[in-house]
Amino acid sequence: MSPGISVRLKRLAKVLADRLTMLEVQVRVSSIARRSPPTRSPPLRVVRQTERVPTCACETGLPPLRWIPLAVAIHVLALAFVPLGAALDPSSPPLPLGCQVEKPVTIPAPVNLKQVLGDVYALEDNHQEKIFRWPDPTMEQKMADLFDLSAPKSKLEQFYTMLFLVSRYASYPGSEITFDAPRAVDLLLSSKVFSDPDFPRQIAKIHLTRKHPAHPRYQVVFKQSEVWLPLNRGMGFGVYREGMCQQAKALVFYGSFSFSLTMNKKNVAVYDFDNVDLWGSFGLRGLVNLDINYISIRSVEFLKGSTMGLVKAKVSRREFDTNQHSFLLKLIAKFVTDTSVQPIDW
Repeated sequence: MSPGISVRLKRLAKVLADRLTMLEVQVRVSSIARRSPPTRSPPLRVVRQTERVPTCACETGLPPLRWIPLAVAIHVLALAFVPLGAALDPSSPPLPLGCQVEKPVTIPAPVNLKQVLGDVYALEDNHQEKIFRWPDPTMEQKMADLFDLSAPKSKLEQFYTMLFLVSRYASYPGSEITFDAPRAVDLLLSSKVFSDPDFPRQIAKIHLTRKHPAHPRYQVVFKQSEVWLPLNRGMGFGVYREGMCQQAKALVFYGSFSFSLTMNKKNVAVYDFDNVDLWGSFGLRGLVNLDINYISIRSVEFLKGSTMGLVKAKVSRREFDTNQHSFLLKLIAKFVTDTSVQPIDW
């Protein structure tokens, strides 16, 4: 095993090797029986002077040719998520020729607050019942704060926060709401939470479930079976790393798009995404070449007062349905989730 692999990855590799053995992969696992739980750091081991320390993987009883691709695969999966917003990081190296990406503007567009509030109060369900039956000063103030451009924020944060506020302050009596789609689209357009106004016009239905008021869940249904939303006006987010140009190019929605919302102290958090992937060109060039196109975002927590977000993501199932990869990489993808803090927008 390469000396650069961390102790934590070694322990994860041991756990995965145990699973491979159950699948009749002939790997020796005699050393795995003595492992400690993978979430704990291994105890310090004092080596006596008469005890010789193994100098290579072949002396530990583990076949090196099986462990090397395992370690490389874990390393590559971690690298695959770097480009989700790395182009916005000023510490990133300059992009080489052929990886030129225009720096995105994360400052939202100014809005007519009176029109936005008017569209909020105009919201109805699919039976023409009002969602807001009387004025709500608290909701109005929070909407004013949300669209105040003096504090840094992204359009993406505005979109999710606005939907959370609608659910939180709606006077509608039921816990299930199917919105009148044209009126909901009017709100999405007047709030300018999308750079491309044609995107919200593709929405056919918006359904809200708020059985748990602190954790509302939305489902957005599109008119087409698959909808692509280009990022950064089609330019994508790019960074040159690991020998290739890593680019996040578009969000892919598969007919519908579901997510849950909550407030984590002052930060709005979005989780349990369903039917959406991030598409682009990710991977590695060098000793091992690997290409990945589809990444699944697990959750995003927007950090209030900044354009940053805490993002958790992993390789999407569609990646393995669309592109050929080894069984080993597919197995490891189930266990590896990347967490990073980065600028995020659409």
